[in-house]
Amino acid sequence: MELLTISPKRKQIINIPHYLLINGQLLGVMKGEPINIQLPAGNYEVTIRSIYKYIESTIAVRVGDNESKKVVFSDREKFWNWLFNLDFVLWIIKRFITIPEPWDSVYEIVSNGFFAIWLLRIWIIRKRYFKLEIA
Repeated sequence: MELLTISPKRKQIINIPHYLLINGQLLGVMKGEPINIQLPAGNYEVTIRSIYKYIESTIAVRVGDNESKKVVFSDREKFWNWLFNLDFVLWIIKRFITIPEPWDSVYEIVSNGFFAIWLLRIWIIRKRYFKLEIA
């Protein structure tokens, strides 16, 4: 049996669980820690699927005799995460401080516009949401 290790590229502040599938079969839920799997030599399709439906990525992995492989994954959302964190902070501030018109309306339009663009982008990249690499 050969070793296949699947791990996140970097430690996340909040560990969102992900489903792990090999050849379409659900093996379990990952919570940010590396997973080691003993497999016979062969070709496998490793899929990382978000807890949120339809968001996933798949990579083909060839595990040879007497070799171990490591699959590393990360999400493609670094820019959007920063943008939403900033928007969340502004939203909290807005609950305590009244923003004068027209800036209140401008903020709402920009914030809702970014959210709509993000939803469209997620739907477009839903089958390749995670960046998977063989290390």
